[in-house]
Amino acid sequence: MSTELLAILIVGMLTLVGFLYFFGIAPRLAAKTDLDHEQKLNTQRMVIYGTARLAAPKTELPLPGTVEAFQQTSLYARTNGYVKRWLVDIGDVVHEGDLLAELDTPEVDQQLGQAKATAEQAKAALDIAQAAADRWDTMVKAHAVSQEEAEEKDSTRNQAKAALDADLADVARLTDLQNFKQIRAPFTGTITFRDIDVGNLVSSGNGTGTKELYRIAQTDPLRVYVDVPEAQTRSIRAGVTADIHIQAYPDRVFHGEVVRDAGALDNASRTLKTEIRVANPDGALLPGAFAEVRLQLVDSAPSILIPANTLVVNSVGTQVMRVDSENSVDKIHFIPVKVGRDFGTEVEILGGVREGDRLVTNPAADMNDGTIVIAKPLPQKPPPAPAPTEPPKA
Repeated sequence: MSTELLAILIVGMLTLVGFLYFFGIAPRLAAKTDLDHEQKLNTQRMVIYGTARLAAPKTELPLPGTVEAFQQTSLYARTNGYVKRWLVDIGDVVHEGDLLAELDTPEVDQQLGQAKATAEQAKAALDIAQAAADRWDTMVKAHAVSQEEAEEKDSTRNQAKAALDADLADVARLTDLQNFKQIRAPFTGTITFRDIDVGNLVSSGNGTGTKELYRIAQTDPLRVYVDVPEAQTRSIRAGVTADIHIQAYPDRVFHGEVVRDAGALDNASRTLKTEIRVANPDGALLPGAFAEVRLQLVDSAPSILIPANTLVVNSVGTQVMRVDSENSVDKIHFIPVKVGRDFGTEVEILGGVREGDRLVTNPAADMNDGTIVIAKPLPQKPPPAPAPTEPPKA
């Protein structure tokens, strides 16, 4: 066989093989590859994911609160006597030093008069003892009397002076008691209680007959106390603002700010007692009222919020299924998390999840760690359609 014929045969065979490959084998291989890819896609799980987001740095924390007077005190009699007159009643606004009532104290008046007379006697005795001591001191210098006699006169003078000091102290005590016959306001405030009438016998101290005469409360400003849960205590500091709502004024918002907290959690409730100062110039807020307080908290380190339906609770604990891309393939990984506050459709996560993580919503119980999935984002709700506008009237 000649070389030219052999070359022609080889070229013909190669042409035939190429024809068979491109028009027979290659389409079948492509079709098989497409079939395998389609079967692989059909066997993969499809999941819908929600995205972890960063919470707003400013949040509103609603808490129940109690309105209390800035300061409040009960007034009792400091001396024994009878009520001569009373000048104010409940609801009256009084100022510091105002006269509220006056007592008649005949026994104290008599004791004071007797004490003053006794003091005058002691003063006269001291004058006599002083003169005798001076005279004896002069006689000692002239060697007319002994030193011992002069010292006796000095001792008598000292005793008389001590007696006068005691009598003057008694006069001062009874004078103070007599001054207590006038009951005055210790600070500016409102009379919230009265149990006093003309002719009532009142007694000082804690014995029988002692009773509360008046109760006075300072109502501007006021204190509002709330118990802050432990999870939010890191945001509590002086200056945090608060909106206060009370049932008596449903359309009015009172504004206050945090001034201090207890500095320690209550062992029973694990809450932090916090005081809010509220201005009350018109007296609209009343001590003892129930208040709904909304603290405007600013968190320097905002927390992470995730959809509530992404949580998985099982024997291992609380977890989420995070979708991670590995070599362009989405896989499921279980991540343990610690849950903070519950906001209904969203929950706060205190660790384990970062902003932007894709988390499987409504996860199935039969999914395992490392499962390959097809992940699609949670459909967004379309914005509401604008309200139709009426055509202009002719």
